Amino acid sequence: MMSKLYWIWLATRAGCGAAFGRQMIEYFGTPEAVWRALREEIAAVPSMTRMRQDALMDKDLTYPRRIIEDCEKQEISIVTLADPNYPALLRQINSPPLLLYVRGTLPDFRTRLAVSIVGTRKATKYGLHASRYFAGTLAQNDCIIVSGMALGIDGTANRAAIEAGGQTVAVLGCGVDVCYPWQHKQLMEDIIRHGAVISEYPPGTEPKGRHFPVRNRIITGLSRGTLVVEAPKKSGALISADLALEQGRDVFAVPADINRPNSAGCNNIIRKGCAELVQVPADILAYYGQRERKKPAAARIVPIEQRKLAAPNPLAAEEQADAAPPVMEMRRLEGSVEERAVWCAVHDGQYTVDAIVESTGLTASTVLTALTMLELGVYIIRAGDGYRAADDVEL
Repeated sequence: MMSKLYWIWLATRAGCGAAFGRQMIEYFGTPEAVWRALREEIAAVPSMTRMRQDALMDKDLTYPRRIIEDCEKQEISIVTLADPNYPALLRQINSPPLLLYVRGTLPDFRTRLAVSIVGTRKATKYGLHASRYFAGTLAQNDCIIVSGMALGIDGTANRAAIEAGGQTVAVLGCGVDVCYPWQHKQLMEDIIRHGAVISEYPPGTEPKGRHFPVRNRIITGLSRGTLVVEAPKKSGALISADLALEQGRDVFAVPADINRPNSAGCNNIIRKGCAELVQVPADILAYYGQRERKKPAAARIVPIEQRKLAAPNPLAAEEQADAAPPVMEMRRLEGSVEERAVWCAVHDGQYTVDAIVESTGLTASTVLTALTMLELGVYIIRAGDGYRAADDVEL
C-alpha cells in the first residue's frame, strides 16, 4: 500500500491532470521518484509551468494517507496504472487515469468483450426498451456492460445487465462512496455485487458538472465499442461517442423515429457515418465475430416489435405498455434570469444547493430564493434530499 501513497499524491496535485501525471512518471520513472524530485529537476521537465512546479513541491502526504485509511475502512480497492489488474484497453487511451478507486470486483476485461451503453437521462419508453434489450442480451452473451449509472438510458443498461445474470461496471463522476444520482442507491449496491463501481476521484468527492465529461473517457476507454441508444442533438452521450472515435473505438447507434427530438443525435451520427446502425444485439456481436447464444432467459428481453406481434390480443397488458405515451403539454418557464439559471442546473442533474451554487456561480442565498420561487411555480419538485425538474417544463 505504501507505493500507492505516491500514486495518490501525484493524482491529487492541483492543476496536474492524468495526462500530465503520466508524463511525469515517464520522465522520472515512478510516482515516488516524482515526489522525491527537487525543484530544479522538476523545472527541467518540458512544458513545466510555475503552478505545476508549486503543486509538485508540496510533499505533504497527509491527504493521501487519509484517502488510504478511508479506502481500507470502506473496502475500496485502489488500482494504479502499474497494476496488472488495470484494464489494458483503458491504459491505451491518451490520458488514462493514474488510478481507479473500485468498489466490487473488476470483471476480466482481457478475455471478454466490453460494450458501453450511453444515452439521455430523459429517456422515452422506446429508449428504455432498447437499452434493456441491448444490455440484457449482450450481458447474456458474456459481454461486460459499462455505463454511467445515470438516470434514463445508463442506469437502465446497468440494471438490465444485472437482471440478465451478467456483469456490469458503472463509472462515476464522484467518489465511489457517493451515490449519484441519489435515486440509484439500490442500483449502486446491486452493481457492486455484480461487478464494480469505479471512479478516478477519491472517496468523498461530490459530483460536479465538470467531472462528467472527463469521466466519459473512462466509460469509452474500458470498452471496445460504445452504443448510443437515445440522445438529442446536444447530449453528453454524443460527447462519449466523440471520445470513443478519438480513442479508435467503435461506435454504434440505435435509430429511431425522425420526429423524436431525443433521437436526433443518434440519427445524425448514423447519417454522418460516425456510427454503425444496429437494430438487434446480434449486430454488435457479429461485428466482433461472435454469435448470439440463445438462452431461456432471453425470452423476456425481446425487441419491441416482437413484443407486439406476440401479444395475444390488442388489449394485452404488454401491448398497452408499449403503446405510444400521450403527448405531454409543455409549460414555458417564466422567471428571472437567476431562476432560469437555477432551473437549468437542476434540469442538468445538479440536485443539491451546493451543486447548484457550484454550477451557476450564484450565491447560496440567491439560489435558495430561486428554488423557492421555482418550487411555488411547480417548475421544480423537491425529491428526497434535493430537487428535480418537472417533466412538463421547457425553456
